[in-house]
Amino acid sequence: MSWLDRFFPKAPKSLGPAVGIGMLVAVVSSADQPEPFEDDPVGVVIAPGNKEIAPYPGLQLPRYWTVAFEHPSYTGDGRGPFEQATFPEWRLRVLDPS
Repeated sequence: MSWLDRFFPKAPKSLGPAVGIGMLVAVVSSADQPEPFEDDPVGVVIAPGNKEIAPYPGLQLPRYWTVAFEHPSYTGDGRGPFEQATFPEWRLRVLDPS
């Protein structure tokens, strides 16, 4: 393990097709993740997240996306309601809009 891996660990791979603005997604949560959401809320990607700029050239950080929820959503510890939130791409699962 290099020193870079200790400070910038690699994120898990995405759960499916690539995510983009306007896509219908579900936020995948589990108890071991920081700030899990209740009931895997569904929403639409409305913008790139705020962590899109890499601090060093060539450093591959996970992409983040801002999701506007279909219904106000709560975190596992009861905080909320949230109308939108920003998530790393690997926590988003693309849904079929039909």
